[in-house]
Amino acid sequence: MQTEQKRSRLVDPILAEIDQEAVTTKKLFDIIPEDKLDWRPHPKARSLGELAMHVAGLQGGVAELGDADEAPPPNFVDPVPADRAEILAVFAESISKAKKIIGATSDERALADWKLVRDGETLLSIPRIAFWRSILLNHNYHHRGQLSTYLRELDVPLPAIYGPSADERPFG
Repeated sequence: MQTEQKRSRLVDPILAEIDQEAVTTKKLFDIIPEDKLDWRPHPKARSLGELAMHVAGLQGGVAELGDADEAPPPNFVDPVPADRAEILAVFAESISKAKKIIGATSDERALADWKLVRDGETLLSIPRIAFWRSILLNHNYHHRGQLSTYLRELDVPLPAIYGPSADERPFG
């Protein structure tokens, strides 16, 4: 008797990547010094706390933005968290929201165009799955890289991310 193989959906690799990368992101959140949440490397830069909150909430917010057929450009306002627990709570909620929205998306809807619109003018039109791949994943990694740089500037020993760090050598 043959067993029926489950057909993979277009969003399945995105869901797997969210889970995989969340482990690394949480490692960075776990080592944020709570007494430095207002520190910033430059006057024009976000503070450590603002950047951490941006990374923490990004995936859920982007999934929600992409769930609509069109949306205006977002207005990001990242609060300074009171402590690490607040960052972790926002992160857990964001990951859950992103997985719920993306997990409920059919292949047809994933391939349908998503639009960024301002005052009736389409600024960007791309397949929803491309928006999620670019912003929900890649843009998130960009900001996570900034977060690791902030931590390095604060002399916080860094975990391995995609390979060994100067502080942690998991492969020997």
